[in-house]
Amino acid sequence: MRRRVAACGLAAVATLLAAPPARAWDAEWQAGPEAGGGFVLDDAGAVGEGIAWLAFGADVQLLRSISRDPGLGFALRVGTRDFADLAVLAGLEGLLPVFDAFPIVLSAGAGLDALTAEGLWYVRFWWGARSHNQLSPYAVAFGVFVEYQRMIEGSREPMLLFGATIDGFALLWPFLWLYEWLVVDQGPAVV
Repeated sequence: MRRRVAACGLAAVATLLAAPPARAWDAEWQAGPEAGGGFVLDDAGAVGEGIAWLAFGADVQLLRSISRDPGLGFALRVGTRDFADLAVLAGLEGLLPVFDAFPIVLSAGAGLDALTAEGLWYVRFWWGARSHNQLSPYAVAFGVFVEYQRMIEGSREPMLLFGATIDGFALLWPFLWLYEWLVVDQGPAVV
């Protein structure tokens, strides 16, 4: 297991070093909430009780200069299962463009349940719309995910999660539209 982790780390470093310097460090980032549900799995893999999942996450992608380029990056998320725990997750992710604006993002990493101090690991499959902004380092993204989480050691059973991510900037749109209507357009016409 350690050899695989070391090989993946060496491959990531080699990819970053082999990329042209101007492209390699042009980072794009994305942040936003995610919501979904899932199931606790028992030791035999059978579906158990249903759970709710709520989190806020962000990621940074490197190596992308156009939307057709693959990316390699880092992810950080803070989430809760039924408001009963608080998981802090960090990992590596790879972006594989299926279509220009609809990539697949595969990620894996580890984390910590902040309330019980138990370690956990996860693997995640995300697919959806993700822009590649030529004018800004921010990339708008909306998508769906499937994730498997398991404690490294501990009492909690593994979880299979599924849900959707919403771009954080989209949450600001109603306020921006209201500002534009009230300030820029001078609000409702008074007769």
